[in-house]
Amino acid sequence: MSWQTYVDDHLMCDIDGTGHHLTAAAIIGHDGSVWAQSSSFPQIKSQEITDIMKDFDEPGHLAPTGLHIGGTKYMVIQGESGAVIRGKKGSGGITIKKTGQALVFGLYDEPVTPGQCNMVVERLGDYLIDQVFDGIRMKITKFAIVQIYRHSSVESTHPTSYSHFPVPTHFLSCQTLARKFRVCRENLNLLDPLNMSWQTYVDEHLLCDIEGNHLTSAAIIGQDGSVWAQSSNFPQFKPEEVTAIMNDFAEPGTLAPTGLYLGGTKYMVIQGEPGVVIRGKKGPGGVTVKKTNLALIIGIYDEPMAPGQCNMVVERLGDYLFEQGL
Repeated sequence: MSWQTYVDDHLMCDIDGTGHHLTAAAIIGHDGSVWAQSSSFPQIKSQEITDIMKDFDEPGHLAPTGLHIGGTKYMVIQGESGAVIRGKKGSGGITIKKTGQALVFGLYDEPVTPGQCNMVVERLGDYLIDQVFDGIRMKITKFAIVQIYRHSSVESTHPTSYSHFPVPTHFLSCQTLARKFRVCRENLNLLDPLNMSWQTYVDEHLLCDIEGNHLTSAAIIGQDGSVWAQSSNFPQFKPEEVTAIMNDFAEPGTLAPTGLYLGGTKYMVIQGEPGVVIRGKKGPGGVTVKKTNLALIIGIYDEPMAPGQCNMVVERLGDYLFEQGL
């Protein structure tokens, strides 16, 4: 599911069969990048996002000045400190739910009630948070079970089987397990999507140092062609180029006759993984495109970086995001 689908099918849905809908809605990154929005969503300003994020960090910051969206001022009313901001203007208003990486916006007017707007926006926000938390809980729990088992006195001829494990782990929260075994992100080789922007994924993980080499450029792009994050030198791609890439994932082999185009540059398609990874070559360089549930992870390389190094960087991040449901 794309971010635009979340907006169109979930935020702009028919509310409880009443025939009523939000006036406008959007999903916007903490850095102000627009992931998806309804056609009627106002043109938001970067300072407005900055003020909203500051209010989440320092609840009450917006109270004296009001909440501004696209130049429209809303009176801040009771929300949930650090999690939800609500605003009112005449017969309408706004609800903003903060998730690990994004802000979920809903604007309403009569006959939609404040409570209906809250329900729609916060329901989707909670769902997005749960998807990330469940992935982290599973990784931490599995790691902890293995550590307990390895250090237990229980004899078993199946050292990797959890069926012989004597402790009722489902009664332990992941926080307890992490604390008891001092599990940290480094031990798990785990990135924390709750506290990381898409730009950080690009800057620190796709453009990381690999034996002294780096990708030439990289990006995370929604399957609808929206840019979630990119390096400063990533080529200006065309919508039809993303469409062609998505078609090849759906019908492997469609790019082979024409080549893979990105920003007008043609790459010869070489062996990838049908439906999962597309790889292209041009002279001493090339490109790797990894498909996740919602996005395309793209890495472009040139000498002295080897094709295998590019594949490793791009596919490693793609696999991780796929596991998180992203």
